[in-house]
Amino acid sequence: MTFEEAYEKHYEDVYKVIYMRLLNRENTEDVVQETFIRAMKAWDSFDDSKASAKTWLCTIARNTMLNYIRSNKKHEQASFEEMNEAGFEPGVEDKELNKLTDEYAQEAYSILCKLEESDRELLIMRYIEELSYKEIALRVDSNEKAVAKKVERLLKKCREM
Repeated sequence: MTFEEAYEKHYEDVYKVIYMRLLNRENTEDVVQETFIRAMKAWDSFDDSKASAKTWLCTIARNTMLNYIRSNKKHEQASFEEMNEAGFEPGVEDKELNKLTDEYAQEAYSILCKLEESDRELLIMRYIEELSYKEIALRVDSNEKAVAKKVERLLKKCREM
């Protein structure tokens, strides 16, 4: 697979991984661009026997996003409680939400804003990165059954919101 093929095939996956963490289109676009620049420069070191192109790109995306957050502290997500205290109401004056035209996307965005970062991270790993419970457990230093139960509880929580 060439870099161009990997870019075409996995651009959307990389975008989703970053957007679900930052919840801001402009910042996401910046980080996605930086991710693919880094990936292009390192393409010669990609080894498909160690990881798929999607996994490799999502790892670069995650690291690039973390560097972005560290260097741009103002872009860190406030807790839901802090946002409520500041007068934030999902769907009312939220510029990101207003950009979404799909009713389901708006609802998903509102729900994601209410989740803790660690909870959002679990859902991203499971449903965007499509990792198995075992792979997630290794990343979060837990066991497979605990991760599966946590994801199940998160999905129930999201349905109730």
